Order: sequence, then structure tokens, then C-alpha cells
Amino acid sequence: MATLTAELEGTLSRVARDGAARAGRGLTGLMGQEIAIHVPQVRLGTRADACDAVGGPETVVLGSYLSITGDISGHIVLLFPVERALACVDLMCGQPAGTTREADEIACSAIGELGNIVGSAFVNALADHAGLALHPSPPSILNDMALALVETVYAEVLSQGGDVVMIDTVFEDARGQTTGLLIVAPDPVCMPHLRELAA
Repeated sequence: MATLTAELEGTLSRVARDGAARAGRGLTGLMGQEIAIHVPQVRLGTRADACDAVGGPETVVLGSYLSITGDISGHIVLLFPVERALACVDLMCGQPAGTTREADEIACSAIGELGNIVGSAFVNALADHAGLALHPSPPSILNDMALALVETVYAEVLSQGGDVVMIDTVFEDARGQTTGLLIVAPDPVCMPHLRELAA
């Protein structure tokens, strides 16, 4: 069954770092304060790997989902264990850590906007790097156990044995940092097209 190659992983690593820089500039402009985004690691993974990266299959996570359409199709999810998501909301809103204590409407809206900025930045970086026409969807809020979300969002990809790209994503300002996981899953039918990117 087709999987992503090491060469493509390297290409997506460069794209992810470009996307992180774009997203950091977007967040800084939106929030009026310096917010940097770092990508310390990009790796391939299975469904189990994706769940483990956010604390295990039964960990309750909060995040956002975007679909990709255009020359290639796929899915992007930005996930946080709930406590990290709430820390990220405080960071985005310039609030002291611990201010946001529950995933209320404001917190979910903030995470949705964060996913929109980060996911769209990655899609746009990939489009520019590869000369593709790509379109991210508006974000949908996700709040459930990690396994349920991963299985639901990536049912087609995972059922066909496809790997996902897992991008560790660190959000940082002058007061501290928190870490999320950006998951990118190209639809299996797009694999031949994607491999051309690493040629």
C-alpha cells in the first residue's frame, strides 16, 4: 500500500517550517503581540502514533479540522490535549496562564481561529512550494477522545493503510509556550502526485 516517502517527508518538513513562519506572522498581526511558532519535528505516523502524540487514544482533545481541495485533496487537524488547548487560548488572548479553565464557546472559537491560521498557512506554503492550486475549508471545532477523532477524520486514509504526517507545533510568546500536533493526511489517491514534489 502506498505510503509517504522519506524524501516527501523532508519536503513537507521544509513546507511546515515555512507555514509555521507564515502562521506566526499572522498570529502576531492578529493579536498585536509577538507569537512565534516552531516546528521541532516532522515525522510519519500511523493512527496509533497520532493518538499517542496527544496523550493516548482516550485523551480528550480540543482542536480544529480543515479539508484540502484543489489539485490534491486531504485533511489537516490541529490537536491539543484540552489543558494545552486552554493554555494556548491564554497565550493567544494575552492572559495569565490558567485564566481559561474550560472549553467554553470563547475557547473553542479561539482554537478554531488558531487552526484556521495554522492550517491555511501550511496549505498556502505547500501550494507555493509545489505550484499547486489548493483551497483550505473553513475550520470545524473538534472536542472528543483522540481515537474517535482520528478514526472519524481519517477513516478513508487509515482504512487504506496510508500514513499521516505529524508535525509537532510549538506556540511561544514572551511568557511561555505550549505544544500542539498538526496532522496532515493526503488522500491515498493523491500519493503519485505528492511524490512528484520530492523529485
